[in-house]
Amino acid sequence: MRLSAVATVGIALALTLSSCGDDGSTAASGSASTRSTTSPTPAAKSTSAPDHSHRVCRRELGSFVASLAALRDDLARGLSYDDYLARVRGTRAVYARLRPRQVPAACLVVSGGPAERAFNLYIEAANAWGDCLATVTCNTRSIEPRLQRQWALAEKRLAIAEDGLAPRRNS
Repeated sequence: MRLSAVATVGIALALTLSSCGDDGSTAASGSASTRSTTSPTPAAKSTSAPDHSHRVCRRELGSFVASLAALRDDLARGLSYDDYLARVRGTRAVYARLRPRQVPAACLVVSGGPAERAFNLYIEAANAWGDCLATVTCNTRSIEPRLQRQWALAEKRLAIAEDGLAPRRNS
C-alpha cells in the first residue's frame, strides 16, 4: 500500500501545482507579466521535462513491473503453489526496494498504482490458494475460478502499468 498513499499525495500535489503560475503565484492572482524571463519556453518544457520524468519513471518502477510480468508469464506456463509463492515473494523483494518518493507523481498514477494493484491481486490469489491447501476439505478445483479471475484482473492492471512505462515515440 506504500505506493497508493504516495500516489494520493502526489495527485493532490499535482493538482495544487497545476493551479500555480510559473512564478509560484496562483493562476487567479498571478499575471502573465510576472513571468520570469529566465524560465524555459513552453516548447522546451513540454519536450524535456516529460521525457526526463518518463525516464525516471521507467528507472524507478521498471524492475517491479518486469518482475510482475515474469510472474504473469510463469503463471501462464503453469506453476505449483510452492513455485507461485516463491515468485510472489521474489516480486515482494523487488517491491520492497522501491523508492516511491523518487517517482514522479504522474508515474505513480499511470504505472505505480496499477502495478501495485496487480501485485495485491497476485498476493490475494496466493493467500486464497494457501488457505485452500491448509484446509483438508478444500479441493483446489473449487477455488480455481477465483484464482483465474484474480489473475485475469492482475494481468489487466499489469498491462496498464506496462503501457505507462512503454518507451515514448517521438512524433
